[in-house]
Amino acid sequence: MRYNLLKKHSTKAERIVYEMLKGLHIPFKHRWLINGREVDFIIRNRIVLEIDGHTQPNSQKNEMLVKEGYIPIHLRNKDVIDKRDKLRQWLQISLI
Repeated sequence: MRYNLLKKHSTKAERIVYEMLKGLHIPFKHRWLINGREVDFIIRNRIVLEIDGHTQPNSQKNEMLVKEGYIPIHLRNKDVIDKRDKLRQWLQISLI
């Protein structure tokens, strides 16, 4: 079943990342719970990609993710939107 990201349930930046990951055929999960905490994306079952409205380091959440074996990466909405080409290139180099 094809999952569509609805505008009312996601940010523009999340929809951009979602479509990039799909287009690059990178396995991912969207809006997943890890120890009761929601994360935006889990990529290849080890990288947690969080899309933030502003810089908001959540050290407790990051510590929990690392303890569970994940690598947390935070991107700002503005950077996703303004630097799509660089993000796509980074995804291709780092995750394919």
